[in-house]
Formats: sequence, structure tokens, C-alpha cells
Amino acid sequence: MLEGEKADAVLYNGVFFTPGNVSLAGCLAVRSGRIVYIGSEAGSRSFTGKNTAFIDCGGNSVLPGFFDGHCHAFMGGRLMNSCLLTSGQTKSDYFRLIREYTDEHGEKESILGFGWCHMPFESIGPSRKDLDRLVPDRPAIFLSVDYHSAWVNSKALEIAGINRNTSDPTGGRIESEPGSDEPHGCLREMLTIRMVTMKLPQPGKEQWKNALRTYMKRAAAGGITSLFDAGILNSSQEPGFCAAMEMDKAGELTVRMRLSQLCTPDAGVKQVPELVAARKKYQSENVHLSVAKVFMDGTIEGHTGFLLKPYEDRKGYRGKPVWELENFKETALELRKQGFQIHVHSISDGATRNTLDGLEYAGGKELRHTLAHLELVDPSDIKRFAELGLVASIQPSRYYMDSDYYQETVPMLAKKRANERYLLGDFKKAGVNIAFGSDWPWGTVSSSMDPFKAIGTAVIRSRMKNDSIDEYELMEEVDNPYEYNEHIDLKSAIEYHTYGGAYQNFLEDVTGTIEVGKKADLIVLNEDVFSKRDKSPKDTEVVMTIFNGRVIYSR
Repeated sequence: MLEGEKADAVLYNGVFFTPGNVSLAGCLAVRSGRIVYIGSEAGSRSFTGKNTAFIDCGGNSVLPGFFDGHCHAFMGGRLMNSCLLTSGQTKSDYFRLIREYTDEHGEKESILGFGWCHMPFESIGPSRKDLDRLVPDRPAIFLSVDYHSAWVNSKALEIAGINRNTSDPTGGRIESEPGSDEPHGCLREMLTIRMVTMKLPQPGKEQWKNALRTYMKRAAAGGITSLFDAGILNSSQEPGFCAAMEMDKAGELTVRMRLSQLCTPDAGVKQVPELVAARKKYQSENVHLSVAKVFMDGTIEGHTGFLLKPYEDRKGYRGKPVWELENFKETALELRKQGFQIHVHSISDGATRNTLDGLEYAGGKELRHTLAHLELVDPSDIKRFAELGLVASIQPSRYYMDSDYYQETVPMLAKKRANERYLLGDFKKAGVNIAFGSDWPWGTVSSSMDPFKAIGTAVIRSRMKNDSIDEYELMEEVDNPYEYNEHIDLKSAIEYHTYGGAYQNFLEDVTGTIEVGKKADLIVLNEDVFSKRDKSPKDTEVVMTIFNGRVIYSR
């Protein structure tokens, strides 16, 4: 072998997780960003030259780089530099954090924040009057930790033109003061929130580049080398797409990105030509805009999830679908004709039923349409996923019982239905294609982009201690909370967070498994996770992340 054909790097003394869920001890060689050899140490010697770097894996597991099959890299990166409320638990905590931030940032024309929970507030959400006392002089908007609600002050309502005569947008709700039509200060769902955010100064390319840099630093430490971004939902989209393209062309990206465009019910089929035109503009080596993002409902905690049976605490009320079924059917059909994969936010069983009906009508099994979140699914619908060739995008880091379960979920759904959420084993048994994701930064205060938090929770399905996802406790509770028997094995969980996302995004020939010819997207762990007695990744950490053959994180 000529010197120019030698490996750039050889990873040795590793246990490599290869296709078929087989752990192979030995060496791996990388050249020009691709894997060129996997096997014994003796066999690797022909690939080594004077310029080959050697990486000792310490007898630990080496996995494919993680694929986050559903996250918000742009928005999350931006929000990490906003007024964060995630450390708070009470109204007083939130008030203090807001006051501190606004005092420090008098130069900002408007205030953006993120991370409040529903529990401290009444059912109609936080009040503009409280926020007016804290931020009286400029528009302020604070997104809830699940993103599906926003707390706004009077200045924000004013610039959006929202008043007592404003009608609710499709699939959304403007909460009103009790006994009045005056806006209370809480906006429900994305199209309602956009009434304010689209009136605020919009982030430009440089702001989005900084947001992606913030995201990529965190992602590299967690071993994430590929992602599906589920939308820039509260701002103009194209500056973000431009930022990603420019970063890729400059060699700055350390993730492979599959992007999505928002598709709204009011625009229906009329918006499809615009989606097609944008898709043509944003394609590069590691950036591909190829997906239409659709919201079919909201969230259960906001009473905007669309259920098959009524909420326990609102008799006769099932929530409202964001899309009327016939409109969704015809729009999905047109998207399928134009070759778009459709990625659907579907939290509740009613929304999932409508989505399945619409996608069955539209066809496009070859496009791998994807349903995300799937918090509450009628078991009879699971087999339809496999029949229609759909992908279940699941966020297991939420699969635990914390205080919100008792204070919020049980009153809304009653205990039996609350415990039937978050099915996972049934999807696996039905042969459904599964891709794990984080939904970062949305979810709950304890949610994390760390794939091992998701994998661990999928395997253990336990109650949390002290509301901390870091403190796993393996227990089979009375009543099997969150259906303990829905847990899955460790190797399958890792496969869903690597190959699963690659399959979802048509990248299975590029990444997602450790095979000769594929991109060298790899992570080295601090232990051989498969030899552990308890078979859980409770203490597992990434010590090195390699993207395209280049080390992007090491400790």
C-alpha cells in the first residue's frame, strides 16, 4: 500500500458496535473521512504509515455517532443565550430571574426568554399583568418549556395587534381574563405565538451562526454527529438555512443536518410551490432541506392535544385538531407528489389517528413519513405504522415519572390513561422503524440532548428521584407506571439513536453504523457498556467524538 493510501488514524483496543448489534474487539482505520478497515490489530498494520495517528480506546465501546432524529438546533442554540427560566420552580423564581436579566440587558429592544413550567400558574397560564410589572417598557415573550405556550406582556400584545376583538388562529388559543374577552397574557400553540414573534426583530445569518455554534459545542460533547432539525418555528426560516449552508461551505459544521420547512393549515396546498422553490436553494454536502413539518395538535398539559376521548378535567372536551382532516389529506397528497417527506408533530391519540388516515390517503410509503412524540397512542393504531412504512420518532428522555405526573397529568387524563402513555416496546414488537430524538430544548426542565439519558430511560423506564433525570432508580412499581414492560434492551436503544435516525433521513448508506465505506462518525465511551452487569448506561459518558474522521471533542 502506498504511503498516500495509508490511514489518517487508527483506533485500537476498542470494542466496536457493528451491524447486527455485534460487538467486535479490535481496530478501525480511517482515511479521508471514511472507515477503510475494521478487524484485528494484525490486519490494521498494513494501513499504518509514518503520518498515521493512533487513538487508544482503552478497551471501551466505540459506537457510531449519535443521530438526533428530532431536535431544534437553531432555536435551542438561540434560546441558550436568552433569559433562561429553567432553574426556577415557582412564580417567585421566575420573577427574580426575569428581573435580573432585564436589569442586566437594558440595551435590548425586546426580551426573549424560555423555560417556564405550567404547574405554578392557573389553568389559563401566566398573566401579562405580572410581566408588565417586570418589563413595562418593551415587548417581552417567554416560551414555555414545551414551547407550546408563551407568556407575553402588554407591549408584546400591542405590537402584534392582539386585543379583545382578536380571533384565535387556526389550532391556537389566546387565553382571556376570567369573565372577559381581554387577553390574559398566555398564547397557546405555534401559530398564535408567531403573531408576536414575527413582529419582533428577526435574527440574521450571524445570529443563527452563533446559535448553531452554541448547539454544536453541546452536541459534540454528547456524541451527536447528525440531526434532523424540526423547524425554525418562531422566526423567518431562510436566514437560518443560509447560515447553515455558509457554515458547511466554510467547513465549520460538525454535524450532518437535515432541515425542515413549516407547513401550515391556512396555506394548505397553496404553499407547496414555495416549499419546492426553497428546497432547491438549500442543498450542500451536509445540509439538506427536504422535509415539510406539520403540527397536528399541541400538548396535553396545555389542553391543546387532540384526544380520542375527553380530558378528565374538562368534561366533553377532546381538544381541537390543528388541521381539518380533509385539508391535511389534500396537502399531504400534494407534498407526496412533489417528493416531500412529511414530519408530523403528533402528541395525542386523536391527532395520530387523523395523521395515519391522512398519510394512508396520500400514499408515499417510499418517503418514510415520520410521526414525532407519540405520547398517547391507541394500541390498535401501532400496526398501521409498519403497514404504511412510517417512522416513529420517539423522545425517551421524557419516559419517567416526576412530580408533574401526579400534579398535572393524572388530573387531566386519570391514572389509567396517564400510565398508558409513552408506548415503546409495542412499537418494537410491531416491527415499526424507530428513531430516537431529544426534541431539545423543548420537553421538560429535566429534558436533555444527551443521548444516554434517552437510552437509559428507554431501558429502565423508572421513576425519577428528586425530579432529576440523572438519578435513575430501577423499580417495577405497583400499577407499572408508564408501562414498565414497555422498556427495551440496550442494544436496540442504541440502534434507534444511531441507525434509526439515519434511516429516517435517508442517510443509512452514509452514517449510522460502523462499516467499511461509511463516514467515520464515531464516539468512544468511558466503558464497555455492553459488558456491564446491569446493562444500563447510567454512568456512561462520551470521551471522544469523531465527525467525518476528525476529532471534534475529547476529554
